[in-house]
Amino acid sequence: MRIKLTMLLVLFPLLLMAQDVERVVVDGVITAPKSEDVEGVSIYNTSSQQGTVTDEKGMFKLKVGINDRVLVTALQFQSFTVIVDKGVVNSKTMNIYLNPAVNQLEEVIVRPYDLSGNVVADVNRIKTYTFAPKLDLSWETLNFDYEFQPDALTKIDGNAAEEALNNEGLKDGANLLGIIGLLFPENMEIDLVKNKKIEDRLRISRTLRQRFSNAYIEETFGIPKEKANDFLYFAEEGGLTVSILKAENEMELLEYMYQQSNRYKQKSEEE
Repeated sequence: MRIKLTMLLVLFPLLLMAQDVERVVVDGVITAPKSEDVEGVSIYNTSSQQGTVTDEKGMFKLKVGINDRVLVTALQFQSFTVIVDKGVVNSKTMNIYLNPAVNQLEEVIVRPYDLSGNVVADVNRIKTYTFAPKLDLSWETLNFDYEFQPDALTKIDGNAAEEALNNEGLKDGANLLGIIGLLFPENMEIDLVKNKKIEDRLRISRTLRQRFSNAYIEETFGIPKEKANDFLYFAEEGGLTVSILKAENEMELLEYMYQQSNRYKQKSEEE
């Protein structure tokens, strides 16, 4: 009798857990005003962390259970969450209507990227280069007015292999690579790469702020509004790239933000 009671106590919680995660595949359809496109809308079950996208007719299939939270996201529509009830599970159908809305920018955040926040002042601090606007690059000028010193890219005179390929005609030609080297300083490439990285970081920060409002972060990720900005900065520093912000990578972006939200909450608890 004692053994049977012990087995019952062990199996009973497992049966309850099995009932909690029991899900069925439902046939869903997205409807919207006639002028709006319903293809490519992201349907993400935040409870099971599984999702899909709609086809050209707005139809989709998704496995859901009672009280699951389904996040509906599209660039041209306002994002919202649907809670699955017993009727959806029993009928195995889900009909969702999308309400067009423009995502509003609640606030502008200036990140520590050597920016003051004053647009005029920041623009004036951008380094510019003047490439001699009156520089004459005609054939006569390059051959008779400029003297180019030999370097590693200079052609070797009397090269038998070159003569065999009938390249002797280039003997009196201009060294275009040398000209490019004169026009573009060596450190300019480093500055361009640095500016490109800053531009990407600003673009990521601006897009995240437009895409995820404080209210959305609190409702979807369970992070208080007063910590929303800090969370976005944390997610940005977690290795987010510009490519993941593209419309076709919407599911990947949502999964990334969920992972970062869990890490952020764990970090906050440890502190």
